[in-house]
Amino acid sequence: ASGGAAAMPASLSKAAEPQGDEERRALARRRVRLICISSFLSLCQHVMVVQTEPRLVLELCKGNKARAARMLGNTSGIVGILSLFLNQAGGRLSDITGRKPGFLLGPVMNIFLGWLVFKKSSNLTLVMVCRVLRLICTTFSNTVMADAAIADVCAKGGSLEEARSQIMLAVGVGMLGTPFLEAALLQKGLKYVYVALSGTALAHAAFSIAALPETLPPSERSSSQLTLASLNPLGFVRVFTEGSRALWQLTVLTTFQMFLEGKNISDIAQTWVRDGLKWSVEGIRNFVIIYGTLQTLAAALLAPWMRTIMDAKTFTSVTNLLNLFGFSIRGLKASTLLWLVAMVPMLPGVNGTCAIPLKARATELATAQGFGKGEYSAWANNLRALVGSAAPMLYGQIWSALQKRGGNTGLTFAFAGVAGALVPQLMLWSMKDSDLGVGPQP
Repeated sequence: ASGGAAAMPASLSKAAEPQGDEERRALARRRVRLICISSFLSLCQHVMVVQTEPRLVLELCKGNKARAARMLGNTSGIVGILSLFLNQAGGRLSDITGRKPGFLLGPVMNIFLGWLVFKKSSNLTLVMVCRVLRLICTTFSNTVMADAAIADVCAKGGSLEEARSQIMLAVGVGMLGTPFLEAALLQKGLKYVYVALSGTALAHAAFSIAALPETLPPSERSSSQLTLASLNPLGFVRVFTEGSRALWQLTVLTTFQMFLEGKNISDIAQTWVRDGLKWSVEGIRNFVIIYGTLQTLAAALLAPWMRTIMDAKTFTSVTNLLNLFGFSIRGLKASTLLWLVAMVPMLPGVNGTCAIPLKARATELATAQGFGKGEYSAWANNLRALVGSAAPMLYGQIWSALQKRGGNTGLTFAFAGVAGALVPQLMLWSMKDSDLGVGPQP
């Protein structure tokens, strides 16, 4: 009898295990959805001024297009450099205190920055300072924290690759409705868009406080203290000195893919459709909505389907080569038809979607090699910030040089395709399948 009694709890325990696993997966899915909502709201704050800011800067530069392009590019470069410090310190701190304070930083700052630009929209220096602070804080809350949080969640159940795909879907959805609001407010005046930015940030802050879960419980937080060494913005060097060859190769490869990230291309794309293609505010709005719809559908249906029939290496190769083709032809001449046609091949891998499988693989390797999730997220995003610093400055300088010489400024997109698609593809071809997590594993 005693043996039977002893056996029952064991059998019950075994029966309960699948249920526990399913509950953990369900909890992970709920938390990923909430993180996606946060990313959606952050993206809305970024897209809110995608037309407005270049126009405002051009107006404050008294119509000097070359100067406006340089200022937009240079401030994006400053954002990249300053992000190194915030990403490192904030990512490391989040491993100690939790993720939620980091999620709040972006929206809380944007409440005040949006209102400040609204009140002082004629002050070029203030507008550019607010642009820098907005981009730094929004990117931190929407990348470093989101990446670390989904890594926390998926460690307890769920696919990291699937979660990253859902984040990209939320980004696509964010591109759909926001341009309507921006275009409507532009009819009243440039500065009124910043009021909407401030209001969206207020809603985001309220959501973060009320609904966004803390994904890193106290029992799993780092017990180490913050030191000057741990706050070093060049701490990502440890990936190369302490990580495996596969880890640093994947990290570099996915970093180069960010040359084609939307925020790095946005300024020259807006300038091209406005000055090269001569689109109106409504035309740009309609394009952003259509493009956002197609991107959303691609992120929700096409890219996931491709990943079910392709391994990580094949998916990344296909999307890299499609991006290279699309970016190489889109600016060959000032043609609306060419611009629209070039958009199609880029859809499966646009705006960082091409990097999803290999980013998930890099995060898995980093965690297995003992790096903190927030720490590695900060390092990856610091490298991304370096690209975010270099890319817009390079694009702005190339654009300005071509314009001064009377050349085709649209060729800047071809340079972006080489940096963000061809270079990482050459790196990918040099890597072993086992390092990519495909084929037979050693």
